[in-house]
Amino acid sequence: MIYYLPEKPQSYILKVKQSKFISYLRMCNSLQEFKSWLSQVKRDHYDSSHVCWAYAISRNQSVDYHYSDGGEPSGTAGQSILNIIKTNKLIQSGLVVVRYFGGIKLGKKGLVDAYGTAADGVILITPIMKWSKKVKFIIIFPMDYFGEVYEHLSKIDGKILKDISADQCKWIIEIEIGRTSGLIQIIRNITGGFGKIEKIE
Repeated sequence: MIYYLPEKPQSYILKVKQSKFISYLRMCNSLQEFKSWLSQVKRDHYDSSHVCWAYAISRNQSVDYHYSDGGEPSGTAGQSILNIIKTNKLIQSGLVVVRYFGGIKLGKKGLVDAYGTAADGVILITPIMKWSKKVKFIIIFPMDYFGEVYEHLSKIDGKILKDISADQCKWIIEIEIGRTSGLIQIIRNITGGFGKIEKIE
């Protein structure tokens, strides 16, 4: 399946029967990153009535989905937000909707509609890009092959995350999972078998 993620953080405001819903969407590459951001949103809106949320984060070979109704009646807020995330095929994404109660109760259906609309609204105004799962490797090879390996690595969009070279070139790199075989061919063919490659879990 093709997934997408937000290019930059975005917010959106929806008003329904005097209640104000503020939705926030941003990229979150880990659960810890999402939790840290959620804590900040809660601090920023300490006086709000409810803070409801959902996320979709890739973990190993699956996608971890989770949500919270934030004190609203069960099934009215978090699930609505998550449904919008799934409908739009978002990943590595967190979506938070903050509610300021305006004094008029919306009822269960009204809440489902309001939270869904607020979540959808922020996605509609956010630039979205296609997501590709990436993996990390350590590659080690003789210095003589520096130029050739670097050139071919660039051609397959490999990114050097850290250079820990000493007597030999030793790089920690990141690459799209679909280009792994190309990376193995580069190391094997260019270095004549003198290069080593190891996946980082």
